[in-house]
Amino acid sequence: MRPDVIPLFLDEGIFAMSGYKDTPTIGVVDRGAGIYEIRVSYTIFYAPNELLLPEGWFDSVALFESDKGEVPGGDDDRLFDLEPRFFFPQSTEETRTFSILRTRDQLGAESGGEEIYAVVHHVRGVPGLKSNKRRTAGFPLAV
Repeated sequence: MRPDVIPLFLDEGIFAMSGYKDTPTIGVVDRGAGIYEIRVSYTIFYAPNELLLPEGWFDSVALFESDKGEVPGGDDDRLFDLEPRFFFPQSTEETRTFSILRTRDQLGAESGGEEIYAVVHHVRGVPGLKSNKRRTAGFPLAV
């Protein structure tokens, strides 16, 4: 640990870690010609000492398709995963957005009756750590 980084402990003695402010959001915009823009946004908090960590952070997103009426996670199709993005947070609260362009065929959705959702992964840049995952609500897809 760098000498200028002071660990921040909560009353319970647990190291304060980054955390999601709320549920990430997902939206889809029809760009025409069979192209769709999927936007996934989330807001995350960092402890002040986490801004100084030399290893930085990574985030990524996975997109899933789910038939309406199915139990979430039951028979969902994983559509794609984005490569992790590396970054250093600049403030103790940051909103980060993914913007993904895909064709109707790449989304693999049938007309009506389906929805998509995303799972955001956020992790400190240390090999072997598990990512902090958070799921968006479903977004009805009528492509």
